[in-house]
Amino acid sequence: MTVTGYLESAAGFYSETKRWIEAWTGASQELLHVHAGLLIFVVASLVLRREFRSPIPLALVVAFAVLNELIDFLNGPATNRIEPYRDIANTVFWPCVLFLLARRWR
Repeated sequence: MTVTGYLESAAGFYSETKRWIEAWTGASQELLHVHAGLLIFVVASLVLRREFRSPIPLALVVAFAVLNELIDFLNGPATNRIEPYRDIANTVFWPCVLFLLARRWR
């Protein structure tokens, strides 16, 4: 299998898994983006032993959000041009709020 074929296969599996989670939970994609962002932020903070005021967990949330949108793009461009930006905003909004609050009250 070529690298391109492997990437397409992995992107397809990832998209199918996201659709399955959406169907299984009954949650909208927007809500799942919010939950994923918070989960990544908290787990990264715990695993890396960093406080919420550290920029590293927030950077990981942003990286995962952008990577998710790149994978979505590989599976076909969004029908709505603003959707990828809205998805990234939904993913990073609450981690940004927690980060800023943690930085404010040291």
